[in-house]
Amino acid sequence: MTQTPQALAAAGLARAVGQTVELPSGTTAYWTYPATVERIGRIVFIHGYRGNHHGLEAIAGALPNFEILIPDLPGFGKSTAFKGKHSVGAYEQWLRAFAEAVLDEDTIVLGHSFGSIITAAAAAAGLGNRLILVNPVSMFERTRKEKSLERLTNWFYGVGGLLPEGPANYLLSNPTMVRIMSEVLAKTKNKALRGWIHAQHAANFSDYAERRVAVEGYASSTSRNVASYARGIENEVLMIAGELDDITSVKDQIRTLHLFKHAHLEVIPNVGHLIHYETPAQAAALIHPFASKRG
Repeated sequence: MTQTPQALAAAGLARAVGQTVELPSGTTAYWTYPATVERIGRIVFIHGYRGNHHGLEAIAGALPNFEILIPDLPGFGKSTAFKGKHSVGAYEQWLRAFAEAVLDEDTIVLGHSFGSIITAAAAAAGLGNRLILVNPVSMFERTRKEKSLERLTNWFYGVGGLLPEGPANYLLSNPTMVRIMSEVLAKTKNKALRGWIHAQHAANFSDYAERRVAVEGYASSTSRNVASYARGIENEVLMIAGELDDITSVKDQIRTLHLFKHAHLEVIPNVGHLIHYETPAQAAALIHPFASKRG
């Protein structure tokens, strides 16, 4: 019987061992999730915008054969913010430094959402590891609805950037705004699962160091996408997309797929941008064969 996402997240959390590493950008906090059965591989997970390492623990819980590492992105969770801007370039340099300090060439690198952009940028800049991109962000043409939502979100973060620190943080982390985002992105009709997803977002979506991290991070997340880097990536890539993803359609995922030299796309039905919360077991079932093969 397949475990629920809630149970998988709890299983992942039970394995977590916190550590830190000093990098040129500052202190990065990361968690190791040792394999609980015979280890067959190692994967590092790079989470998305405004999240922290907890967001990907359900997928970790569904991969007991793998040692998983999940850092908090700089400026989020327990990792220190960059002194300069939180740009894609800064995050790309951070990931390559983290990989050099902590990873080995056999470690698979998985990026979710904004983490997929960071991971793709690092691969285009020379990170040689095989890649898994979950809900990769790569938009081509926007619908009228998507353009309207984008304008509203741009206005929201624009106001957040103009206000003084206190009122800005009140706006950006407002529970009502977080809940609206969660309601829009969640596709499951399961009330218990939706409630858990909303609780996860409430607990972790505003875990950033200061206002500029949220504002600069949002600007970065919309300034580039995976397609910007795909042609320059030699790595073998597994893309895992949600059929109902509001951020990038399956049509655009297929267009992005053809830009890579060595990529394969899997689409999980009846889920949107929250694969890591709604269908972690299905994602793990796709990750397992890709991450366990050699070379």
